[in-house]
Amino acid sequence: MKFSNKSKIIVYLITVFFASYIGYVLGNAFCVSDCLTDILLNILVSNTVALGGVFILVNLSEKSITEWNQMSSEEE
Repeated sequence: MKFSNKSKIIVYLITVFFASYIGYVLGNAFCVSDCLTDILLNILVSNTVALGGVFILVNLSEKSITEWNQMSSEEE
């Protein structure tokens, strides 16, 4: 089973929004000299980590649901 593209896009957009906010907050908290560079770097790093994790979790969920459905149909 695959998730629809619309639901994947919604999940990825929500992830980008929250990861950008977290990166912004971290960039402001650890601002030393050039705040804009720190903020953009933290936003980039948190978005990369968050989107990578969500991508892996979505793919694993699709695989698990497919295997679950196959096992259920074999039992019947």
